[in-house]
Amino acid sequence: MTDSPATRVRIGRAAVLALLLGQFAFAPAARADAPEPPPPLPQVHEFKAENQACGSMGTDVVERRPWTHATLGLDEAHRLSTGEGVTIALLAPELDATGPALEGAVRGSAGTSDCLGYGTFLAGAAVGRPVEGSGTVGVAPGADLLFLPTGSPNTGVASPEEIAAGVAEAADEGAAVILVGTSTWLGSEALDGAVEDATAAGSLVVAPATVNTVRGPIAAYPAQHPQVLSVAAHGPEGTPLVAAPLLRPDGELVRVGLLAPGDLTVAPGPGGGHVIGSGAGAASAFAAGAAALLAASRPELTAEELRDRLLATAYAAPAGDKDPVSGSGRVDPVAALVTGPVEERAPVAGAAFVPDPSPRGSLDALPTWAVVGGFSLLLVVCVLGAAVVRNGRSRGWRPAAPGEPVPTGPVSGPDAEPRPS
Repeated sequence: MTDSPATRVRIGRAAVLALLLGQFAFAPAARADAPEPPPPLPQVHEFKAENQACGSMGTDVVERRPWTHATLGLDEAHRLSTGEGVTIALLAPELDATGPALEGAVRGSAGTSDCLGYGTFLAGAAVGRPVEGSGTVGVAPGADLLFLPTGSPNTGVASPEEIAAGVAEAADEGAAVILVGTSTWLGSEALDGAVEDATAAGSLVVAPATVNTVRGPIAAYPAQHPQVLSVAAHGPEGTPLVAAPLLRPDGELVRVGLLAPGDLTVAPGPGGGHVIGSGAGAASAFAAGAAALLAASRPELTAEELRDRLLATAYAAPAGDKDPVSGSGRVDPVAALVTGPVEERAPVAGAAFVPDPSPRGSLDALPTWAVVGGFSLLLVVCVLGAAVVRNGRSRGWRPAAPGEPVPTGPVSGPDAEPRPS
């Protein structure tokens, strides 16, 4: 057989797919100690082998609220914003918008089939409408979804150029949030340029920090660009799924902006039945929904300000906001909606967003005054104590007689210390 360039390309793609898809053959079982595991629902994945059959989706609908609902505080968040008037652009291979949760939510070419089921899951997690008898609802159920087919419908694999084209089209369409539902393990100048142009146009790009392979998670693109909201996944206990820092091929740490739910998460799948999704891609859908809530509530914010607000109001990571595993911490939609920026702009371009002081006062004020007051009291006690000791020694430690003056000069008497002449 001739070793042509086309043959080498096919062999290379096959090797990459084997690397990406081997994880499904050796995937570990779900943790037995996970709180309230979801019912046995079909699970969707972002990739599959080219000769592998499409996923078999069920029709079961879960009535109870998933753990993500309380974790994100959606009941309270939806009293403040539902994302109405905002468009989220979804870059994914396919989307089945025939289910009731996506009815009337999708702009443009909605699609009626989804071999992987992954694009439908992402759409439902981000903008799914309330459905009677269903416990799930999207993070931004009032937002619109612009679906832009990106990547192979059969495998889920997308090239940097395909993603760059999708990002550019989404920005041209005026999407406030661009959800990259199919990431790549390769970066490119075209992809970086598309992110920068979209950010300048007012579109916040949200993308998974990592992509899964048989050798474990590796850096995903375009999330390594500093203007992208890079999202990693956490489970029901709040712990990151990727527990250790990762390195990119250039030796730098993988960028993680914040964490969002991404383990045993439930959302509508193809046909309307519920499915389970996991990983940084699933987490990105929940983070994109949170960004849409904020964009609807504060339409004057730029893309950079949206990103900075979400980072600054996240539940703090144990190691601070520079944690290489958790980034700024777990996304908190309610805090992002109710916390405002300081009136005075930061003097340094690109400086981090700083929230206003709480109307209830600083938590640092009471401890500070307690320390100062305690020190002052101790000083007074020491001065009074020294006077008592001095006067007691001058009288040989006896009570003062009636009318006896209290000595104020140097101590004298049998207990007096000898003084040099």
